[in-house]
Amino acid sequence: MMSRSPRQLLAALCLIALVVLRAEPRLMRLPFGGREKLTRGFAGYADRTWPEYPRFLQGVMTHTTPGDRVAIVVPAMRWDGGYSYAYYRASYFLPGRIVLPLVDSQDRMHPENFQAATCVAAWRSNFPQARSRVAWSGEGGVLLRR
Repeated sequence: MMSRSPRQLLAALCLIALVVLRAEPRLMRLPFGGREKLTRGFAGYADRTWPEYPRFLQGVMTHTTPGDRVAIVVPAMRWDGGYSYAYYRASYFLPGRIVLPLVDSQDRMHPENFQAATCVAAWRSNFPQARSRVAWSGEGGVLLRR
C-alpha cells in the first residue's frame, strides 16, 4: 500500500468535510423513503396554481378525436401570465390533437390559429358560443365544436 503525503490526506479530509457539511438531509432520505407520497407530491406540483385544469383537459381529451385542432382559451391570455402553462399542459394532456396557441411568447394574438381550430377549449372564461355547439362542459370549462 502506498503511503499518502500529508497534503493528500488533508485534501481528502477537506473533500469529505465538504460533502458531509453540504449534504441536504431531505435529499439523503429520497433513495430510502417511500415513493408513493413523493410521487403524489410531484404529480400535483405542476398544477398547484390551477389544480382543476388537468381534469378539464382530461374531459377535452375524452370528447375530441385524434387530429382535432384545439384552441385553448383561459383567463390568463398573456404568455408569462399563465398562458404558456395552459398551452403546454394542453399539449401534454391532448396527445394526437393539434393544440393551437392563441398567444405567443411576445403576447401577440394569433387569430389565424383560432380560425384554423375545429374545437375551442375554454376554461374559466366567458367565451362567446356563437357559431359553435357545446360538445361538452365540466370541470370549470366548456368544449366548443365549430
